[in-house]
Amino acid sequence: MSNNTVDTVVIGAGVVGLAIARELAQRKKDVIVIEKETTFGSITSTRNSGVIHAGIYYDAGSMKAKLCAKGNRALYDYCNKKNVPHINVGKFVVATSEDEAKKLDSIYNKAEENEVVGISRVTKDYVNKKEPLVVCYEALEVKSTGIVDQQSLMRSYIGDFEDNGGMIAYNTEIKDIHIEGQKFKIISSDGTIIIANSLINAAGLEAHNITGLIDGFSKDLIPKIYYAKGNYFETNKKLGIKHLIYPLPTEASLGLHLGLDLSMQMRFGPDVEWVDQINYTVDPSRVNLFYKDIVKYLPAIKKEDLRPGYSGIRPKLKNKGEGKSDFMIQSSKEHGVKNLVNLFGMESPGLTSSLVIADYVSNLVE
Repeated sequence: MSNNTVDTVVIGAGVVGLAIARELAQRKKDVIVIEKETTFGSITSTRNSGVIHAGIYYDAGSMKAKLCAKGNRALYDYCNKKNVPHINVGKFVVATSEDEAKKLDSIYNKAEENEVVGISRVTKDYVNKKEPLVVCYEALEVKSTGIVDQQSLMRSYIGDFEDNGGMIAYNTEIKDIHIEGQKFKIISSDGTIIIANSLINAAGLEAHNITGLIDGFSKDLIPKIYYAKGNYFETNKKLGIKHLIYPLPTEASLGLHLGLDLSMQMRFGPDVEWVDQINYTVDPSRVNLFYKDIVKYLPAIKKEDLRPGYSGIRPKLKNKGEGKSDFMIQSSKEHGVKNLVNLFGMESPGLTSSLVIADYVSNLVE
């Protein structure tokens, strides 16, 4: 095929890549999205909880803290304007003992620092009135947490993108990327060449591998990525729960929470299973770990009510035991290559923050 020249190539048609492509196209840029899979968002963007996060957990000053609370408000505005199916269900973060209750303070304080709206300390009685089946010692109520239909959200982003002249090339694997003067020459495995003035690498689990294809890019600047698999268990049981219920977070995850889909059907997860290979099979024997955690706050559930659901894999920049992982958005300031942005470690709250990330990244290539 012939050479195609465009303003921007975005690699990756997940929720973050699509949001960036949409934003650039709305800024009148000529944009092509390149996606290896046969459709959009089939890797990380739909293999998650579909939660609109409030931003209560992230350390002040981190990229996640800076982007999440703003992203929360932007996403609700967008979903309301575009009729994207979502429900502002709210959530309870529950402490099931006096020791755990002490830890609610630090979450509450972080939320205040991160400008989260609608968070309050609530008593056990208050939770019981709202959710009679949930057992706790004390809790935080987070009113700005919600759920969204990820597929519909991405379809809406694609609609805006294509209305502004954008195009997505599916089934396209990248073989080589060369920097030629001020431009990027992107060669796909079928020999197609695209020349772009700017390049956004939003390839999710593959972002580090894509960066490795850039001729002459310093290997020292490519972070190591660790895969944290999150398994979910589902249930047919209808208990009438109306809020998301979260236990206290651990270092690598937000705990085995009770999630809801838009039909208010419950599911539980994700857990954290550190893996070397990408494999989405859920091991049925993990039900024991799940049950042990869930029954602390929802004694009405029985082990036999749970069945393996689905799983997703989060790209982490820190390995097990190394602490919390943040987003890394790497621009010319870090690597010296003009108009190249690499996004590493894009996991939760990437969906919530997608519109704000898009704005931030688009400003880096203007």
